Amino acid sequence: MIGALAPRPAAHDIEILVLLVLLSLAVALVTRRLRFPYTLGLVVVGLALGAFHALPELALNPDVVLFVFLSALLFEGAWRVDVRALLGNWLAIVLLAVPGLGISLLVVALVAYWGAGLPLGLALLLGAIVSPTDPVAVLALLRQLGMPERLCAIIEGESLFNDGVGAAAFQLILGALLLSLGLSGPLAGLSTLAVVLKGLWLFGGGIVLGVAIGLGVSWLVRPLEEPLIETTVTFCVAYGSYLLAEELGTSGLLCVVAAGLTLGSYGRRIGMSETTTGVVDTVWEFTGYLANSLLFLLLGVQIGAHPLTGALAPIAWAVLGVLAGRALMVWTLIPLHDAIVRFVGGITTSQRPGTYGHTPLPRVWRPLILFSGLRGALSLALVLALPAAVPQRGLLALTIYGVVLFTLLAQGIALRIGLPHWPRAEPPHTPQSHTA
Repeated sequence: MIGALAPRPAAHDIEILVLLVLLSLAVALVTRRLRFPYTLGLVVVGLALGAFHALPELALNPDVVLFVFLSALLFEGAWRVDVRALLGNWLAIVLLAVPGLGISLLVVALVAYWGAGLPLGLALLLGAIVSPTDPVAVLALLRQLGMPERLCAIIEGESLFNDGVGAAAFQLILGALLLSLGLSGPLAGLSTLAVVLKGLWLFGGGIVLGVAIGLGVSWLVRPLEEPLIETTVTFCVAYGSYLLAEELGTSGLLCVVAAGLTLGSYGRRIGMSETTTGVVDTVWEFTGYLANSLLFLLLGVQIGAHPLTGALAPIAWAVLGVLAGRALMVWTLIPLHDAIVRFVGGITTSQRPGTYGHTPLPRVWRPLILFSGLRGALSLALVLALPAAVPQRGLLALTIYGVVLFTLLAQGIALRIGLPHWPRAEPPHTPQSHTA
């Protein structure tokens, strides 16, 4: 009776959630028949919903995106990733995720500063927001078309780590910008040494904390033989590690990745039975699928609801900076990786069975790594998290929406068209190494 007189907002939210799940299911069925990337289909449908304001009261909260969606997706990716593949390609992954992100950030900032006329602080902030990659759609396509697993491992490993690195860079640059404007922020009142230590803690503290959590929980679940309880423990790790890291002032995303990698490799080996591992794998696979579906649909809705016509010039310059930065990092760091590997002699797959080995990367992979640099959920969450006091916040938001839209649709569709005809690999130019 009361519910009939005064409809509860919570019930309305649940109705919208159910509708979004049904929409994602319909998109999945249609794109499966069309052999079109599922996540790109979700973005297109979301754009239509946003453009026609079919869900006018829907708004993404950055805390929800980071905590509910990204924590789950990063943990699921870290849990199921082949750690041997990461270790076998750690040099390429680290180069792309750390100095590579720095190169991309600086190139985007310089292009936006000189071309779009943004103030340097805002240009650096733009670079930090659009530099982390989100290649979920690309990875699904690469595996669907049978591309080498080593290539997939490098792209996935880069994304796992550059999300946390990019978020930490965003916090530091935003703090410096607010400080320069005389506003309160995370760096207000700190000495130069304190700022340096805070930066080190942001970038390294999350990894150390995540590994510690993963090791501790791995030993905790050893005596348990309850699949449901142990599955619940993994959810506590995924979300609890993020909350603890944020409370301690370090990167929650890097903490989630480190905890997921530790628990997914070491914890499942020493503390989980085969039955438990199967249950956890299935539950997290479904969780990742559901989170991806809702996130890409909501991403399209959010972008579609904001007309980009008022920021076409800054968007064009930002897209140019993103592509130029990605190209520079790929054609600088991948040759550097190959040179280091040749210098140290490499570790071939025959010398260490079961790993990919540190061998040069085929040249034909470089354009694929270039175009796999799609931007998505993290960029959207970071721009939503911008304080209202940031100058030209509206222009910055529209520019980032445009960059995300371009990379998701233009690069994603280009890859879908070109990948079936792409050569799988070429023999590395070292006599000891093997074709990937």
